[in-house]
Amino acid sequence: MTTGRAQQAGPVFVSGRPGREAGPATRAMRTTLPDAERQAGIAFVAVALLLALAVTTGGSSQDAGRGVFVLQLASLPALGWATWRQLRGGAPPWPWPWIALAVALFAVPLLQLAPWPAAAVASAGRDALAADLARFGADAPARASLAPGATRGALFLLLPALAVFWLTWALPARLQQRVAWVVVALAMASLLLGILQLGAPAESPLNPYPQWEPAMNGFLANPNHQATLLVVAATLAGARLATAWGLWPRGRRHRAITILAAAAVVALAFAALPLTGSRAGVLLFLLAAAAVAAGQWPAWRGRRGGRLLLGAGLAATAVGLLAALRWMRVDAIDELRSPLRAATAQIAQRYAPSGSGVGSYAGVFEQEAPDAMLMDTFVNHAHNEYAQWLFEAGVLALPAMALGAWALLWTARGLRRRPPHERGLGLAALVALLAILAHSLVDYPLRTPALLCVAAALAAMAASAAARGGGHAAPEPSSPGAS
Repeated sequence: MTTGRAQQAGPVFVSGRPGREAGPATRAMRTTLPDAERQAGIAFVAVALLLALAVTTGGSSQDAGRGVFVLQLASLPALGWATWRQLRGGAPPWPWPWIALAVALFAVPLLQLAPWPAAAVASAGRDALAADLARFGADAPARASLAPGATRGALFLLLPALAVFWLTWALPARLQQRVAWVVVALAMASLLLGILQLGAPAESPLNPYPQWEPAMNGFLANPNHQATLLVVAATLAGARLATAWGLWPRGRRHRAITILAAAAVVALAFAALPLTGSRAGVLLFLLAAAAVAAGQWPAWRGRRGGRLLLGAGLAATAVGLLAALRWMRVDAIDELRSPLRAATAQIAQRYAPSGSGVGSYAGVFEQEAPDAMLMDTFVNHAHNEYAQWLFEAGVLALPAMALGAWALLWTARGLRRRPPHERGLGLAALVALLAILAHSLVDYPLRTPALLCVAAALAAMAASAAARGGGHAAPEPSSPGAS
């Protein structure tokens, strides 16, 4: 009989063949697989907590309270841990296009906060401002940003989004699917809160922004942003519904529950979108549904259910195009967004090439707006994210936008290389991300910490699937007995 101590001290054999001792790599694999699972679980919990904190406290583009401050603080250790995991090889290969975009987004406010010679930031708008300041004996700003405090705030708001992206990127596919359900759950919680707000007074504890009239905003200050979150949830749930409907693996349980839950999310989102008052939200919902249906078509080909869903997707596309024409006509007649964008472009030219500084839009626009735009309404954003970036960042916005387009194309190309039956989550995340970017043409969803973090999670899910499709396999933690 051999004691437990002697057994522990004896050699370890591989494949049951005596005389062959396990190498260091094999022993390391056996010890790191449980550790990888544990780290992936911790990363998922961290992502879920960051997203929950961002959505529940970061729904405004102006009010950054204690919740957002805690979110920024919490993102620092999360960023450090995610980077440590990436450097030690516990995550997929580096997503270079998205890393380049992140570097560019951080570089813009940092460069604008750095001191520059007056000649380097000279412009017609700055010359007029310098002349006004000289009358009172004050010097002109030595930085590209005319609002350094706002620019620093915009820089800090990027930290939680980067942490969410970095942590989600390294998760295995099964946990990324859970992150998608976390986003869906937060959207449904916001919808439930919005329904309760409809019957509550403005000063009710149910309204996180009592300075605004009660509406179906949920956790967000702007009902248009509530619509954006619902579109994202419906897109993710719709893709899961399509998978459960036509591509569910044999023997896997909970198919009926998945179909019912996903269908309920899609139906609730579609029913609630008109109540938010967002015409763009309804349009984006229809186009996103059509895009998901069309993207799943190669995997459904030859199946009756696939043909039915494809027909529904094409019908949604037709309705969406008609709604787009109607929406554009209403926008041109009844709203101030077109004159606002035109005025934004004119002022942007006055402060080119350096821009006025990220986060400085409201103050600079109020000072520079033409007389025709003088009104009682406070203009907080350009309602066109790309025009506002050119306004605030000047020529620095151009390489950032180009890198963003490169990252999206790289992701789409990688997803295209994946087998059709494996595109579900990555395709849905990319479509939902494109919906947010499309809504940014007429609004400012990415100016809120809530939707910025949601967009970061979507980008990570899509990029991770694209990297696997491009030949880079993401590590899928196995069970301890898998070796």
